[in-house]
Amino acid sequence: MDLLRLKYFQVVAKLEHMTKAAHALKIAQPALSMTIARLEADLGVPLFNRAGRNIVLNEYGKVFLERVNHALNELEAGRQAIADLSGSERGYLYVASTSMCNHFCDLLGSFARLYPKVNFHLTQTTDENTKLRLLESEEVDFTFTIKTFDQSGIVSNPLVEIDMLLAVACGHDLANRCTVSLRELAGEGFISLKGDHSIQKFCHTICQKSGFVPQVIYTCDSTQALINLVAAGFGIAFFPSPSKQRPNLPFVLIKVEDFDYKSYLYLAWKENRYFSKAAVQFREHVIQRSRAKNRWL
Repeated sequence: MDLLRLKYFQVVAKLEHMTKAAHALKIAQPALSMTIARLEADLGVPLFNRAGRNIVLNEYGKVFLERVNHALNELEAGRQAIADLSGSERGYLYVASTSMCNHFCDLLGSFARLYPKVNFHLTQTTDENTKLRLLESEEVDFTFTIKTFDQSGIVSNPLVEIDMLLAVACGHDLANRCTVSLRELAGEGFISLKGDHSIQKFCHTICQKSGFVPQVIYTCDSTQALINLVAAGFGIAFFPSPSKQRPNLPFVLIKVEDFDYKSYLYLAWKENRYFSKAAVQFREHVIQRSRAKNRWL
C-alpha cells in the first residue's frame, strides 16, 4: 500500500466526489477511480457507498480515513522535524480563518517579512464546527475564531476585544447619524454571512428581543463580499469595530445605542501535537503583536 494511494484516498474522502477529487489532484478521473478500486481490493472491503456519480464514505471508509489522517500527519510532522534539525528556515503553515481582511493580512504580512521562506496554506470558512474539525484532524496548525471551543485538547488564546457596530453605505439615510437604536432598523434589509457564524446569530437574536426579525436580503461567503455589498448600498450589516491602524472602510460605521456586544478574537490550536519552528514562531508573533495593539478588525 503506497503513500500516493493514501493521499488520493484522503482527497476523495474529503470531497466525496470523484470528478472534483481528480480535478483537485490534477489527474485523470479514470486513473483516480482505478487507484481507489485497487486500494479497496487490497483492503478487501469497499470504502465508499456508490449511487451513480455520487459517492459517500461508509463505515469502513470512516475508520480507515481516521488512520490515514493520523499516518499522513505523522509523516508530515517527521518531515518538519527533519527540516527543523537541519536548520532550514523554510516551512509551511496551515491556517484557517473567517476573514482574509485587515487584521489577518496584517499578521500574515508582518510575519512574512520576518520569515520570507515560510509558505502559507490558507483556508477560509465561517463555520466554527469546520474550524474545530480542521484542528482536530491536524489539517491546519491554527485557526482564528470568535468563540472558544468546548473541546478537550484545544487551546483558545484571546487576542483582542471586538465591538459590534452598524455598517451602512455612505449615501444611506442613516449615514450622518452618530448613533441609532435597534428599533429603527426594523424595516431595513440586512446582509449576512453564510454558515455557523456566531456573531451574526447573536445579532439576529438581539434584534428579535427588540421586537423584529431582521430581513436578510443577501447572504455571502466572505467578509470581503459583505463589505462590497454594504458599500454598494445593497443593505446594512452588523460589523466588528475596525483596526485603529486601518480605519478606512468604504462605508459608515454607527454605534447602536441599545446593542452592547463585546467578544474576543481567539487564536486556537491543538495541544500535544508537533509544531514546526515556523508554527511556533507564528504563534508567538500573533500573540505578541496582538498585545501591542489596542484594536483589530
